[in-house]
Amino acid sequence: MKLLRNILNTIFIIGALAGMATYYWGNKDTGTYIILAAMTFKFIEVTVRLLKLEERN
Repeated sequence: MKLLRNILNTIFIIGALAGMATYYWGNKDTGTYIILAAMTFKFIEVTVRLLKLEERN
């Protein structure tokens, strides 16, 4: 599950950076939607962490 969390965090970071770039240098509405889409991946990661779906060492 740690690998899943790392993948979800990577998608979130890349999406957030792309959304910020689009927001500042392009269309503000599109940038907002990209950031919101990236946030869904972060919410999924937090849910996995809080529900303790990860393996314990």
